[in-house]
Parts: sequence; structure tokens; C-alpha cells
Amino acid sequence: MSIHFHILSASREVKLHEAQLRLTAELAVDSVKKLLPIKDVDIVFYDNPSATIDEIGGIGGFTPNAHTIFISLNHRHPRFKEALANELFFMLAHELHHTIRWQKTVEGDTLLEALIFEGLADHFAMEVTGRKKPSVYSSALTPEQKKVFYEKASREWKEPTYGNALWFYGSTPAVVPKWAGYTLGYDLVGKYLQVHPKLLASTLACADASLFVEV
Repeated sequence: MSIHFHILSASREVKLHEAQLRLTAELAVDSVKKLLPIKDVDIVFYDNPSATIDEIGGIGGFTPNAHTIFISLNHRHPRFKEALANELFFMLAHELHHTIRWQKTVEGDTLLEALIFEGLADHFAMEVTGRKKPSVYSSALTPEQKKVFYEKASREWKEPTYGNALWFYGSTPAVVPKWAGYTLGYDLVGKYLQVHPKLLASTLACADASLFVEV
């Protein structure tokens, strides 16, 4: 296992937080590898405000494959330091889970796969950190909205193509609310864990997505 941390130095303000970024990343990696085998991963921290989440203080994560994590930072956010202290560890655990899930061969890029990809990662991050409440993006719908958009998703989730920006980022909120996909995925995994209390998100990292809709 080889984990490399990269703090891109073009932004002086981000560089000022290098020690904290490295320490938090090291702690997250150490905590995750106690539960799951992490392979070679590059973790890149860089100044990229447009890809951060305002609601959690100006940080954001993206894991495009099994070996790369991008952590976007907005040092101008008024709660940025708070996010580094309280949210970064959780986000890294979430993204590290993605690197493991990426190693699994799946049958097509479907909405169901995407829902479980995110839902498992957030439940795993809660397992690692001990956090009791779901993240803001995993609790973004009202009970009524959950019913409506679960029905909509269930009609579409086996299709070979789907709107990722629509379901996860609120590109058309009049059609699908922002973060609906994260919330539905979190609930699908949560329901399965309730029915199977001896299982954990860490033990289900490579489970087939269909498993979570067969409860």
C-alpha cells in the first residue's frame, strides 16, 4: 500500500494549511485501513472553490477512479477552518471508501449503482468516525419527497444512462431536488443495515448494488 499526499502549492493560502491537511489525511488513512484494504492512492488537495460544498464549510471531494482522490478547498469560506477541523476527516473516509468500491466490476453505469456508491460511502464514513447524524447531503429530502423520488428512481435505476448532475447536484431542482441521489442512496443502505444488524458498511464495500433493493 502506498498513499501519497499532494498539496498543490500555487495557492499560498492552501499551503499555509499543509500540516493540518497532512495530519488529517494520515489519521483518516490509518483509521480506514483498519477496516478495509486500501491500495495505492494519490490524495490531491488544491484550491478549487467551485467544487466545494458551502453547507459544510468550503471543502469538497471527488474520486474518479480507484487510485485518485481530489479534495477541493475554498480558504475564503467563513467556516473553512471549522470544516478542516470537523468535516475533512469524514470526507476523506467517504472518498477512501470510493477507491475501494471502484475496484469492483459492475454491470453498467446505472442510477442504482451511483446511489449505492454514495450511500455506502457515507455509512462507512459514519462507521469510521462514530458520527451519529447523516451529512447534510444524505438528509436533504422530506419524508414526502423521499416517497416521490424513490418511486421515480426505482423506475429509472436500471437504465444504462442517467443524469448524474440531475440526481446528485440539483442541476434541475424543479425536476429532482439537490442531493436527492445522496439521500436515497443513504436510506437504501440504511434500510439494509437495519434488516441485517450484524453487517456493517465496511463489510459491504463490494456488495452488488441489487442487494440493497431486495430487502
